[in-house]
Amino acid sequence: MEDYCVVTFQITQHALIFEKNMKELGYAVKLMPVPRQISSSCGTAARIDCDKKQEILDICKDKDLPIEDFHKIKHKKSWF
Repeated sequence: MEDYCVVTFQITQHALIFEKNMKELGYAVKLMPVPRQISSSCGTAARIDCDKKQEILDICKDKDLPIEDFHKIKHKKSWF
């Protein structure tokens, strides 16, 4: 199993704002479709390092970045 974390948003614009701010601060962020395991009103999520969760949540609070939720995803590794 490969674990990773995603941040979800209410609207795509929030995902773009989040990505821009995180990249400016040097965090590895990749926008992606929301995984099937998660239901969200927006189809865009941001994949981030799970070990940076609290740092990222603190930054979002300090910068008033609108996020919906933070999810840890368990994903089976594919051999193909």
